[in-house]
Amino acid sequence: MCAGGARRVAGAVLSILPFAIASMAAQESGHKAWNQLELPWISARLGFAAMEDGAFYSQDAANERQVGNLSNEQLFRLDDLALRGELRFRIPWRYEIAGNYRGLDKTESRKWAFTDVNLAIPIGDLTVTVGKQKEGSGLELLENARDVPFMELSVMTTAMTVSESHVVGVRVSSSMAGGRLNWSAGWFNNWLDDKLSFGDSGQIFAGRLAGLAIEGKGGRELLHVGASAVYRQAPGGNLTLKSVPEVYEAGDFVDTGSFPADHATWIGGELAAVEGAFKLSAEYTGTLVSSAQTGDPRFSGFYIMASYVLTGETHPYDRGTGTFGAIRPSAPFSFRHGGSGAWEVAARYSKIDLTDGAVSGGVFDRWSGALSWYPTSEWRLEFNYGYGRLDRSGITGLTRFYQLRLQFQL
Repeated sequence: MCAGGARRVAGAVLSILPFAIASMAAQESGHKAWNQLELPWISARLGFAAMEDGAFYSQDAANERQVGNLSNEQLFRLDDLALRGELRFRIPWRYEIAGNYRGLDKTESRKWAFTDVNLAIPIGDLTVTVGKQKEGSGLELLENARDVPFMELSVMTTAMTVSESHVVGVRVSSSMAGGRLNWSAGWFNNWLDDKLSFGDSGQIFAGRLAGLAIEGKGGRELLHVGASAVYRQAPGGNLTLKSVPEVYEAGDFVDTGSFPADHATWIGGELAAVEGAFKLSAEYTGTLVSSAQTGDPRFSGFYIMASYVLTGETHPYDRGTGTFGAIRPSAPFSFRHGGSGAWEVAARYSKIDLTDGAVSGGVFDRWSGALSWYPTSEWRLEFNYGYGRLDRSGITGLTRFYQLRLQFQL
């Protein structure tokens, strides 16, 4: 980690601290949230996530030959600028309009990209969601990426997302067994984003069944199980699977390149257990590709993650989506009342294998540790360390990753 990069990140952190102090002071004053609107016929809430990231690397010579020399990065991101709320009919409809602005990123062109534009309509016991949305598969992919114990999603999750993580379509969802079990099934087509015709873009069918096998102690004792499946026609007759090494600013470590295929099927399983402040979760995904030209390759990935909240809080469970949410400090940091906020430690091992048949996308695994401080529900300061190994092009390369983030999420 070079001294100049560390100084830049420290300067960015110091530049945001006045806003943190102002936000905490506003919280203590008890004023009504300025970003919410409540009218008889509609409700609305404005939200966004602002993040100042720092990423630093230590590579061996083999890894430099594989992916080039990784330069230290400092990056500001503005994600999930969203307007969410209800249309207050007799049975309310939910709406969501959200996007990411990349104009402040040094690594991408200046542009705005919509992530969600959808309407959720209740029909009896069902909810029909129409528009651009998540396809509804996988525990980690469905969760808010800024609420998980690490700065970025696992390499398994990012590698298995062939198209954008948000696609246009129709999804039907519901719950049963007294709300302990939920399911969803949807049809999607990504032609609005991938610049292909509707037919060439290919159809996507996705489904998930997940819920609680055990629930007790007011949500502090849980056993979550789930399974997902996705069928994806190859857009334009080709597939590409790739992933960064759980560092947003880094380039792709594993990459199949574009190869001819008819379709691919993803099958995944998920498991999570909560006992008080301790949480253990794991996912596995297997990918079966129909590609006679490359020998019908099979890819796989998994992660296992453990986290412990030192101050006793737990990640809340949402029965409606079968996912976990953000830590909410029981004693927010306060100049007046002396709260300490919430502190969380976490460890994760993840692996992705994109080499099979005639496709050599590489094999990457990473050991990671994380320390997070949540002074309030909106603010988070986090450090991640990772040790990764990449087997690609007949070479095994090693990399150490050092990541910092200051995050504000409204």
